[in-house]
Amino acid sequence: MSFAERYLNRQILLELAPTLVFFVVNHGWGLMAATAAVMVATLAAVGLGLVLDGRVPAIAVVTLVIVLILGGASLVFDSEVFIKIKPTVGNCLFAAALAVGLRFRPSFLVRALGKQLKLSESGWRVLTASWIGFALSFAALNEIVWRSLDTDTWVAFKTALGPVAILCYVVVTNVVARRYWLADLGDGQEV
Repeated sequence: MSFAERYLNRQILLELAPTLVFFVVNHGWGLMAATAAVMVATLAAVGLGLVLDGRVPAIAVVTLVIVLILGGASLVFDSEVFIKIKPTVGNCLFAAALAVGLRFRPSFLVRALGKQLKLSESGWRVLTASWIGFALSFAALNEIVWRSLDTDTWVAFKTALGPVAILCYVVVTNVVARRYWLADLGDGQEV
């Protein structure tokens, strides 16, 4: 399976499409128009995912709720702050959900990726901790960028960060999988 077949799938494209819409609309019409556009694009991406796959991943629903709440607040209060903190809030909630998910058996990450990855229990803990670290790092980075740079630079950063973040998650997942893969795990056994 090629890199494109494995990682440039419909799910990833549906996740990245609203960010690209945000970037293009911001360039032509400004941040508030881009905020309205990303709200519509995110709703459309989630709806299209539901139609095509018959289900929507929980993370997509949470993202939609965050975009609608913070995007709506940006529009209602005519304030850029709400849309600029969306990546921070989203990443912090993602990290918190992963951390809480470690208390469950199987963990949230095992439930999400357990069909694609067959890792030892310690492998799942390492992967979850790595993903938590990435999410918190991306949240901190967003805070630094939006507070210190102009809006157009922040929008470019946010747009570029989407694919970079996905690549980071893919790379760390592959590294952890190579180390903690359970080759002899039967289909009926739990992780």
